[in-house]
Amino acid sequence: MLERPKRSVCKVTQVRRFLKRDRDERGVASTVGTIMALLVFLTFLTLFTNSYIPVWMVDNERTHMNTVMNQFGEMKGKVDILSINARMTGSTDINMYQSIDLGADGIPVFASPTAGMISYAPYGGGNSSVRVIFNYTLGSSTNVYHFDQNGGGMVQFYAPNRYYVQQWVTYENGAILVRQTDGQTMRAYPSIELSKPNPSSQINMAFEQVDFVGPNSSAAGTSNAGLNIDVIYLDSETYTNANISGTLSPIVLVFKSLNGQAWYSYLFQYLHSANNNLVNNTDYVLSPYSASTQTVKLVINNVSSFAFSRAITQISVEVS
Repeated sequence: MLERPKRSVCKVTQVRRFLKRDRDERGVASTVGTIMALLVFLTFLTLFTNSYIPVWMVDNERTHMNTVMNQFGEMKGKVDILSINARMTGSTDINMYQSIDLGADGIPVFASPTAGMISYAPYGGGNSSVRVIFNYTLGSSTNVYHFDQNGGGMVQFYAPNRYYVQQWVTYENGAILVRQTDGQTMRAYPSIELSKPNPSSQINMAFEQVDFVGPNSSAAGTSNAGLNIDVIYLDSETYTNANISGTLSPIVLVFKSLNGQAWYSYLFQYLHSANNNLVNNTDYVLSPYSASTQTVKLVINNVSSFAFSRAITQISVEVS
């Protein structure tokens, strides 16, 4: 009788070990492949977030600041147009609207929009004002009258940029100024003019002061804000400067501003221009910016006539 061959236990065990090792090796290879794929993905994601996203956001915030600058320029132009209309027609029955983009665009999923804030501070409600001091006479009268009044105010936009430099854009006394942590500059000039036809002549001076009135208001966020602009009154007079004891009374302008250094730089360049015949410390005295009082003082001597206008303006801030 033939016997069935006995199964080799050793051989079966070796096969089982081989199959198990093969499965383990394939599992390890699959895990390593997955990890490597994740590492490659994370590398590209890190490169994207650390390099490309900041560059993209810098461009977004810089573009936004350029847009705000253009919108402030439009606002200044509209105030000037309303003032001219009031001077030409004697009527202040129209107003204008200006939109301001508060926030810079973000990047979906990766970076949120950058918010901004716009504030309206009439005279007395912020660190912006101008004081005008002079003496004048009326007609043929020898009586001397003293003028000493404060006005001013500002509209200011603050951009707390996270990638681009933080900036403040301000409209005050008819000028647009930009301030940041490393300096400040005047981008649009005020309506101030000194005319001296020749070195021996007297000076004719003109200045239009923009006085903001009404309540303080502000808006912040990433949407749009609207400014309703209304020049409610325009006072425009040409004064004959008083002659006291054979000397014309000086005209004194004192600008108070957080952007005082920019005011000083502009006035210095304007007064020192080669074609205006003005002589330093004779026709004028310009005091350096005082950080303690935040003021710049300009004294103009030898002024025969002074065309002085005050545009009383009210602005309200509305959120779109």
